[in-house]
Amino acid sequence: MLALGGVGVASVAAWLAPLGWPFELFVHFQPQYGVTAALLAIAFLVLRRPTLAAAATIIAVMHLWPTGQGLRALPSGARCSGEALTVVTANLSYRNTDPRPFVDWLTREPADLVLLQEVTPEWAAALEAVPGYPHRRLLTRTDPYGVGVLSRWPTGRLVAQDFAGDGLPSLVGPLSTDRESLMLAVVHTHWPLLPGLMSRRDQVVSRLAQEVRQHRGPWIVGGDFNLSPYSPVFRRLLDESGLQETRPRGAWAPSWRSDFWPLAMRIDHVLVTRELCAEPSEVGPEIGSDHRPVRVRLRLPVAG
Repeated sequence: MLALGGVGVASVAAWLAPLGWPFELFVHFQPQYGVTAALLAIAFLVLRRPTLAAAATIIAVMHLWPTGQGLRALPSGARCSGEALTVVTANLSYRNTDPRPFVDWLTREPADLVLLQEVTPEWAAALEAVPGYPHRRLLTRTDPYGVGVLSRWPTGRLVAQDFAGDGLPSLVGPLSTDRESLMLAVVHTHWPLLPGLMSRRDQVVSRLAQEVRQHRGPWIVGGDFNLSPYSPVFRRLLDESGLQETRPRGAWAPSWRSDFWPLAMRIDHVLVTRELCAEPSEVGPEIGSDHRPVRVRLRLPVAG
């Protein structure tokens, strides 16, 4: 009964997420609430407590049906039967002192575009060993907010944008494939444990949406958003920018703390505008970071 009460209180806090901090912190764990409530429902049935079993079932259904509420996965179609483009976003962890797992994985399974977060000078040196990326832009820092881009395709001038006005950069600029010109952005927002940090995260999200709206055409945006798809802030980003999620509705597959189920969530995303189509994506292997990389295969429109 205490467990059911705890899940109930957390659920109420999650439903109040539009009010902001601290309620928004609870909304990211909806799969955990749903699974816990389902297990409690089974336990109460075994204990012949039908009223409590019914209450737990209602909570489970509200969190798990439909799973992934708010996701907007892109369908692949004939209009996007053109050139394929593989994108990886990876939070490397500025405390990760062993670059070999990521470097080896990216060497074995290269992408066309790699969007990086928590890039330190040591990581920049280690990435020199990764072949096949003649176009590089790395803004290194000794804290968690260095960002970078590795690209097989030519990039124009990638500009450091301070979306929250706090000195932390995002990278924004053009990318040119053989047949298509796109815009790209890589972001790493604040972890929103305190009201001020949440406010700055939300400023980045709002300014990013403005940037995408102002530059029409296809966009690829990736990074560590510190936002799960269950957050109203994430849904507001999609609504205001026209960006869409590239991973399917209901695909949980957490990229952060995937080694610890109670905290696991999807906060690393690749988002694109509707000019592009998404094919099956995957979460990559452990790389010594508290995040796992996300790989997405995109399909460009048919030329002409």
